[in-house]
Amino acid sequence: MKIRLLTKDDLPIRVEWMNNPAIYKSMHFTPPISLEKTIEWHSRNQNNNNRCDVAFEDNEGNLVAMGGLTAIDYSVRKAEFYIFVNPQRQREGIGTKAAYLLCKYGFDILQLHKIYLYTNSTNYGARKTYEKVGFTLEGVHRAEMITNDKYDDRLYYGLLSEEIDIDKYPLVFVG
Repeated sequence: MKIRLLTKDDLPIRVEWMNNPAIYKSMHFTPPISLEKTIEWHSRNQNNNNRCDVAFEDNEGNLVAMGGLTAIDYSVRKAEFYIFVNPQRQREGIGTKAAYLLCKYGFDILQLHKIYLYTNSTNYGARKTYEKVGFTLEGVHRAEMITNDKYDDRLYYGLLSEEIDIDKYPLVFVG
């Protein structure tokens, strides 16, 4: 799998995925997502040093996942993590590998010390993925969200640079 910066050409697929219930039900944005607004968002953030949005390709060059590191704080070397996998390719292990590579990129290339994320307690698949990568549950924000008309806890996970298995997958960054 290869990781590269998100490009304008990726945006129509990003919009399609983000408007899929398999994606938006666990993310914190409200559909519908428009291509026009996404192009504006991408243009605004291309030179934003406080975030890095990426795309993941399989060995055949197919786009399989997208993610990023946001709220990058270089003073303490930390960033918030997000990722989503092509809805047609979920449950193939792509998310675990992509999450690992994004963290490795953050630690190796951006020289971060900590990567953190938030997820809903009912997002069991994502939690399993994050824990496989090495993330540790650090906190619980009780009844923070509403999922399916019920209150849901929001979980805070963290991963320190020394906690990742640095040699698990090679980092192939196409820049």
